[in-house]
Amino acid sequence: MTAERTLVVINPAAGSGRARQRWAAVRDEAARLFPFEEAFTEAPGHATTLAQHAVADGWQRILAVGGDGTLHELANGLANTRVALAALPCGTGNDFARSVGLAQPPRRLLQGLALGARRAVDLGQVQGRYYLNVAGVGFDAEVARLVNAMPRKGGGTVPYLLTAIREAFHYTCPELTIQVDDQTAQLPAPQLMVAVGNASAYGGGMRICPGAAVDDGLLDVLSVGNLRGWATLALLPKVFVGRHTGHPAVRYGRAATVRVTGPAEVALHADGELLAGLPATFTICPRALQLWVPAAPPA
Repeated sequence: MTAERTLVVINPAAGSGRARQRWAAVRDEAARLFPFEEAFTEAPGHATTLAQHAVADGWQRILAVGGDGTLHELANGLANTRVALAALPCGTGNDFARSVGLAQPPRRLLQGLALGARRAVDLGQVQGRYYLNVAGVGFDAEVARLVNAMPRKGGGTVPYLLTAIREAFHYTCPELTIQVDDQTAQLPAPQLMVAVGNASAYGGGMRICPGAAVDDGLLDVLSVGNLRGWATLALLPKVFVGRHTGHPAVRYGRAATVRVTGPAEVALHADGELLAGLPATFTICPRALQLWVPAAPPA
């Protein structure tokens, strides 16, 4: 039993409404394990405001009941503070929760958190926005833009995959220049996309940056050249198992800073959230976020 002040932030819209139901099912168990108060998000961006208020009000921990979007917003309110963040994953993807050992059965997760500890992890940053998983330019950002605009997204990777299949035959690769750390910038060339990962996956298990780790002090950088149509679709299945990095059109490495320039209208996202366009500079922020992690690793 811990005396640390814990705020539970529930996003009732996460997972098409599953978050509210899942929290209701385990709320009594959580109350048995540690004291907490509740707050419900009311609109996009509200979780960041709640996190900022939690820091000012002296809370020590936040338990997020939601998905990657909820965690993204909370991280932007908690970066470079001592307030620790955990998650009861209830979203459509839950990629970050899987990468840090929080994707466990709810009651087991709560029991582990009751005896848990802190772990400092890195954050990526672009256009003044922190991100947990992956940020990207080009094709994946355009797919994220279209998926976000859907009135009903469904769950898991299905909306993303269906949109990616359609866009593979319509998307025109823009000319991008990529500068990695202090290396001389590449000559402008058509690129399908550039992904800059703090963690390895997005989109519900797509391991776009398969070697990325949230505590190595570096960003993983992946670029895909001028692919289109069936060539793009042939690469997609390999992304789920992280075997796409050997493709001749793929370049993969690590850096502390990445700068991408190109047409201003090219889409840019961070954790699936659309940001202002190019140019964009991606940086790593070592140990910028405190996690609240379970005492025992997942089975």
